[in-house]
Amino acid sequence: MSIVSINILTAIFLSYIGLFALNLSMERNAKLVLKAPLSLKKIQILKVFGWMFLALSLFHSILAWGVSIGITAWFGVITLIAGAIVFIQSYQAKLNLNLSSMAFFIVIGLQFFRL
Repeated sequence: MSIVSINILTAIFLSYIGLFALNLSMERNAKLVLKAPLSLKKIQILKVFGWMFLALSLFHSILAWGVSIGITAWFGVITLIAGAIVFIQSYQAKLNLNLSSMAFFIVIGLQFFRL
């Protein structure tokens, strides 16, 4: 597996994790997924992690395609992932939690290929 494809897949999965964390930081969506509201501290932590994962996905997107195409492709990936999260959230909210945890382990596995 080439380093470019590893960076592309990492950017996609990090975008999913980041957008799901931001999605979960909203009270209504947290009640749908977790069946209970989150505390203010957990909401702030989710927001920080969400933006951190989105920044990391932008970094990997730039590594894969360069600055000009990487930023543009990142916005496209973000749009696609946001649509997928909204669609899954509408029908099976708990599935988003399972997919994001699976995406986290896939990202860790992809980083072992980098070595």
